Amino acid sequence: MDFTERLGYRTIRREGGECEMELDLEEIHMSVANRAHGGVLFTMLDSAMGRAVLSTLPDRRGCATIECRINYFRPVQRGRLVATGKVLNTTRSTAYAEGSIVNPEGKLVARASATFILTDTLVQSERERV
Repeated sequence: MDFTERLGYRTIRREGGECEMELDLEEIHMSVANRAHGGVLFTMLDSAMGRAVLSTLPDRRGCATIECRINYFRPVQRGRLVATGKVLNTTRSTAYAEGSIVNPEGKLVARASATFILTDTLVQSERERV
């Protein structure tokens, strides 16, 4: 079980530079203000965009977030969130993606954009990380 599965995120679709994920909000996802924590939304968008990038790469290649910007538009307290990520541009070494989260009524909750470095392998050796 990976990090996102432990938090309850489910990948619904991942192909052709796009990814869709869902999350049913639970108590563990809430801030002290009883709304979805910003970090939960950020992680969902980063994961959806990263998986969209991975869907464009050959098997065994990977990516890592090198920059991410997020805007939050409205709080959400319950229900199923849907995140979509889409790759908009790829070069030999980077990919740029955008993503959004909507609430059960289809209203925009958050939007993000990110740049990913493309790696030769999914898991990097210690030497590659420095």
